[in-house]
Amino acid sequence: MRKGILVLLSFAFVLIVGLFISGTSAKAMILNLKPGTTTEIKAYNTQTLQTAINTSKTAITIPKGNFEVAGSIILKSNVTLIGATINPADSKITLNNGPMTTETGKGVTTVNNLQIRNFTLQYSANMPKYDFMQHNVHAYQSNLLEIGSVTKAESTANYHATYKKITKNNIQVQNMILNANKVGSAVLSIAKANNVNIANNQILNSGLQSGVTASYTDNLRIDGNIVRHSGRSGISLYQGNGSTRGPIYIRNNKVIDWMERFGGYHYNAARASKITPDQMVDGGIDSYGPANNYVSVTGNSVYLQNNNGKRIIDNQKIEQKWGVKNARYVGYTGIRGSGIQHAIYRNNTVTINSPDTLSFITFNSRLRNTLTPPKYILVENNQFTAQNVGFPVRIFGGSSDHTMTSGIVIRQNTFRINGDIPTYYKTLIDVREKTEVINGKLTYFDTAFLTVANNKIISKNVKQVVAGTAIRPVPTVRTVYIGKNTLNGRAFQNVGSNLDTVVQLPSYKKGIISGGIMWAVNDKSVKTIQLKDSAGKALTKPLTLKKKALINFNWKPIYSPKPKWIWITSKIGSKVTTKKIPLYLF
Repeated sequence: MRKGILVLLSFAFVLIVGLFISGTSAKAMILNLKPGTTTEIKAYNTQTLQTAINTSKTAITIPKGNFEVAGSIILKSNVTLIGATINPADSKITLNNGPMTTETGKGVTTVNNLQIRNFTLQYSANMPKYDFMQHNVHAYQSNLLEIGSVTKAESTANYHATYKKITKNNIQVQNMILNANKVGSAVLSIAKANNVNIANNQILNSGLQSGVTASYTDNLRIDGNIVRHSGRSGISLYQGNGSTRGPIYIRNNKVIDWMERFGGYHYNAARASKITPDQMVDGGIDSYGPANNYVSVTGNSVYLQNNNGKRIIDNQKIEQKWGVKNARYVGYTGIRGSGIQHAIYRNNTVTINSPDTLSFITFNSRLRNTLTPPKYILVENNQFTAQNVGFPVRIFGGSSDHTMTSGIVIRQNTFRINGDIPTYYKTLIDVREKTEVINGKLTYFDTAFLTVANNKIISKNVKQVVAGTAIRPVPTVRTVYIGKNTLNGRAFQNVGSNLDTVVQLPSYKKGIISGGIMWAVNDKSVKTIQLKDSAGKALTKPLTLKKKALINFNWKPIYSPKPKWIWITSKIGSKVTTKKIPLYLF
């Protein structure tokens, strides 16, 4: 009897669920769109789709087929646009002279609870495309799918915290094919939005800009997408993204073939304006900055496929149009962290095989009304591979807080360089001064605190793990913790010039603190080291060291429960400087 009741209850549950699903499907509006490319059909489809968006209280289904529209499609709150099946290639909307956008062009619009999934949205391949070999004018500049916007005046004025006024909430773009067909700017642009989920899409063939770009946005999740053939970066955090309560997650994406169009445009525009062009080396996954914060970049693959082993086509076009020999104005960087803080880069794979490869990963400060130097950065357990790479890791102006506990940490990564590092010093991590003009004055920024540990280097060309490249005759890195790195299976901790204090990773065992002090190539100082606690109490006797590649120390300090610091006094002739750095045990 009891078994019979359970069977009846199970049947009733299935029946109720079935009725609910059927009811949901029955309520969905299936659009009566027409195939064809005539002006009349495009006008009809545009009006039909826009009317449904304006009036429907239920999900709107795009039927199977390819349907062309004319003009912009304006998205509204509480709208769900879905394809006829789970296969996004079955239902297609082709735009001809306007984007699908939340913006009306008539002031600020608020859009909440928007879902777009399971269909193809594309620009017509017949729309005009920019080609600097033919003309200097960018013919069509809209993004394909636009969620929020930054006004032209705001863009011209650079970053301002007051511009971050959220007007778009609860946005989902899932299981779409978004194909700009190399038309316009970005494929998917997000601005001034909160709680945005971009997942499991194919994001293809951006125009001059990136596959996905975001500005002034919080709680953004970019997960499981394939981003291919981008004009600039694959995924770009432009400025003002992320916060303590609104972190950014970029996870498990594939970014394939980027920097295909913007570099040549940038060079051509500079030459046409008689301005000296600078190099364009945006990352496959990129932070432009400033003010990008609380970002997690994990499990992504960044690599070349169609462009594997080839030069960037824009460099060849620059040579052809402007008569430049061996042009290297456009280059590949796997991941760039410019103007970013509180960021984790973990479990990513970067594979770049091109003569135009500049760097695996770079970090630098960005000044656009506000200065954001990189700090609180962790680069961990990534796999980097290239044939040739100019600067495997580059850092410009890395900052730290006053306790020097928030610098840049590079650990447990694998760097595989199968060919050459075509630079003189052949350094794995090149740290440079950064200059900015602040209040009319040229200001120099060094890097405060860098930790390089447990990295595996496979190369026939690396000669030093880390070195500084200075503009002035001063160190470019104030403190380096280094240790447990290997080169081709052997311990390798070589350092180059322009490093102030280099400490080989201290460890603790049976009451003994062991470590080492290393000298940069051009450091001629005599150093005295001593361990003290945060109150300044001496825990060991002073130890004076004369220059050597590495001098080990073994301390048995007296007990103190307080945080411990290494005090280092450096003396060159009559010049004496003293600094303290936090003691970290590895």
